Amino acid sequence: MKKLAYNLVLMLCSFIHAQQFDSSDPTYEIDSLKQTNQSKKNLIKLSFTSFTFNNIQFQYERILKPKTSVALSYGTIPQSGIPLQVSVKSFVNDEATFDKLSELVVSYYSITPEIRFYLGKKGYGKGFYLALFYRNSKLSLEGVSFDYEDELGTPSSIKAKGSINGNTVGLLIGSQFNLGKSFVLDWWIIGPHYGSASGAINGINSQPFSEYEKEALNTEANEFDFPLVDQTTEITDRAININFSGPWGGARTGLSIGYRF
Repeated sequence: MKKLAYNLVLMLCSFIHAQQFDSSDPTYEIDSLKQTNQSKKNLIKLSFTSFTFNNIQFQYERILKPKTSVALSYGTIPQSGIPLQVSVKSFVNDEATFDKLSELVVSYYSITPEIRFYLGKKGYGKGFYLALFYRNSKLSLEGVSFDYEDELGTPSSIKAKGSINGNTVGLLIGSQFNLGKSFVLDWWIIGPHYGSASGAINGINSQPFSEYEKEALNTEANEFDFPLVDQTTEITDRAININFSGPWGGARTGLSIGYRF
């Protein structure tokens, strides 16, 4: 009888002990996840919404304090035609203009360091945040075509290429969620940024231009209106040079999935 009572007490104690550390207990899960957040302070992320624009974006984030982190993002568009051509065509009424756009070959990269401030109580890379960031970017263009005619009405064309470099600063509003113990979902809600840009597009002709051709080419070049920046056109005996400078900007938005370690 004593042995039976002893065994029952042991079983009861074991049951109580198991209940205290059962991972199905919500309190245990919260504490365990909090410890994971505190111990795993490195996050590497890949944006999956940027693929729509043929843009590949990576980000590394390091948790410094419960509510502070730093991050570095790198984005690139490999050399290709303009993205979303079907959507672009719907906005361009002139078929000839769209044909020129479809000949463009573009590439792009951006480097974006940022500092994040998490606003909630949990912190450690979770919850809503504000991020101050700086972005350096470069947009390269090839296959820019300028058509003109000589005095006899003979059509000619010159191909040009170049790049525009931008430097901007901005503020990002976002939220980051845990997906289990090792994965996160980072939502860039909206991140407007503004600054300046400069660059040039250049094309060289095999034959010297006549004065008539220079005037025709200058008229054609002035119709090449790049958004935001100001441009100046210079026509020399054998070349066309279009210089850009002025304001530059954009907005960050999207979703990234990441791994915490």
